[in-house]
Amino acid sequence: MLELSEAQTIRTFRLEANYSASRLRSLDETTHLAEDFAEAADKFALLEEEEAQLEVRRVQSQASVETADDAWDDTMMAFQRRLLELADNSVDAELYRRYFTEIPSNVTSLSYAAEVMISKELEAKLEAEERPELSKFAERLAEKRKDLETQMSQRTYLEVEEARFQNRVALAKQILNKLRRILFASLEEVALAKGQNRDWCTRFYFSHNEILAYSDSDGVEELEASAEPVSKALADGMDS
Repeated sequence: MLELSEAQTIRTFRLEANYSASRLRSLDETTHLAEDFAEAADKFALLEEEEAQLEVRRVQSQASVETADDAWDDTMMAFQRRLLELADNSVDAELYRRYFTEIPSNVTSLSYAAEVMISKELEAKLEAEERPELSKFAERLAEKRKDLETQMSQRTYLEVEEARFQNRVALAKQILNKLRRILFASLEEVALAKGQNRDWCTRFYFSHNEILAYSDSDGVEELEASAEPVSKALADGMDS
């Protein structure tokens, strides 16, 4: 109960922190413990907002990469069609084989990195091509390939940003879990002064109060039926 799984979402951690802050503020003897949880909730709110922004940027970045890749694919296929025209539509013609002997037939379906490598090699060959209708494709392919590389580079930079973000999220989750453990020890002191048992301390944790959902939604019978496993889960959680 005290330790939230780090697999839980940022939103779950934020709501847990919000809940504890609100419960702690409701009592004079615990209000001094609320500040850390209020600050944690604000931190997770910012992280949640940043996560949403990163998701949008990720989609936009992928769209940019795919748009650049489509442009390169179209140019590559235009070159192939023009080459076939000049080779009398024969893939066995010397002119066609000069360029496509080592280029896979599914060249436009390869990875972006493979397409970039193939493009560079083809551009170099085309620079020495005497036919203007073919040599012009060297510049066209280079233009599309460079744009693809730029978009790939920007996507990689975003991936680095996302990795750093995940590190900050992991640290924030660890800090909240530590605060939850420290809080329980502090609440035990308050409970002792109030003549309460350890169960009183669990009131300040949202995950504990999911028990209330049984009585709210399913009535007393459901609550009684689930009392034993829930009590055991709470006991196990307080010992963690």
